[in-house]
Order: sequence, then structure tokens, then C-alpha cells
Amino acid sequence: MQNRLLSAIVISATILLTAGVTPASAFDGTDTDIPSDYSGEEFTDDLVIEDVPGDPEGWTTRGAAGSSPIETFQYQVGGLTISIPTGCALTHVIKGDGKRITNQMAGVDCVGPSALLAKFCNTRLEFHYANTAGKTYKIKRGPLNSPCRSGTVNSLNVAADHTLAHYGKACAQLFVNGKRRAVQCHYITS
Repeated sequence: MQNRLLSAIVISATILLTAGVTPASAFDGTDTDIPSDYSGEEFTDDLVIEDVPGDPEGWTTRGAAGSSPIETFQYQVGGLTISIPTGCALTHVIKGDGKRITNQMAGVDCVGPSALLAKFCNTRLEFHYANTAGKTYKIKRGPLNSPCRSGTVNSLNVAADHTLAHYGKACAQLFVNGKRRAVQCHYITS
């Protein structure tokens, strides 16, 4: 009796496979030639499945991204008063491992009406590095951008690998017309 039942299961599975239908029990997660999604999705005959290798070291923190809002402010340029409305943010992205930084970038973006109304003149982005006592030991200054831009600031991107002297924090700072207007930091602890 048991052999007949086993034969019937094998014959049923063979018929289903020959007919192009695979029983759900066949998807045990060990076959690399089948899709990961078994929700009944239909596939073309020329379906391509690409396996992407994972990180051989496993999961580790290798970067951070964050944004800080730029508060509303006014400043003078050539006798003209310029207002920066709410809706703009300083974004700072840092990539690396431990004290080693492989890429760091900062920029400003505005959304909504601020994208048209905000005028940034005489801007500079800088990266400031501080130790765990909060004392700044290094500054990387970007170029002074004199022309006015609406809703954004020229980005600063440092793609050269470098190793920090101390653990602590790395901050992007936005200066507009010589005054610091926003700061966004990432803590580097290991």
C-alpha cells in the first residue's frame, strides 16, 4: 500500500512537471534555478535569473546618510536682502569602514516652493572632523561658490580614500555669505 502511494505521488509530480506546473512542495529554497517568489507569478519561457553574490564578510555598517533642515534666514548680498524659506536641507553621505573613509559628499536640496524661492549666494561646504572629546582636528574646505543658485548649492564630493586620525564625528557644514547655516554629523565609533 505504501509503495502504491509513493508511486502515485511520483507519477503525479511527473505529470505536473511535464505539464509545466510545479507543485509548491518542490520549492524548498535549495534549488538555485527557480525564482524566489512563489506567489503564482507567471514567467516567460526565456526567464533570466541572475544570482548576485553577497558580502563575504557578512553585514557591517559601511556608511551613513542624513539630512538636517536649514532654518529660515535672511542675508545681504550687494545691498539686496535674500530670504531662505523653510523647505531646504543639508544632506551628508559618508562611506567607509571604521576610521577609513572612501567617499564623502554633501549638498543642499530644496523642495516645494523653496526650490524656486531659495537663492544661495557665496556658499561653501566644508567637512569638519572632531575627536571623541568634541574638538575639531581637521577641516576640508570646498571651494567658495560666488554665483547665486536657486534651490541648491554646488555639491562637495571627496572621493579620495583617507583615514581619520581619531574616532569621533565627521560633519558637513554649510556656509552662506560667510556664516554657518546648517550642520549634519555622523559619529564614527568603530
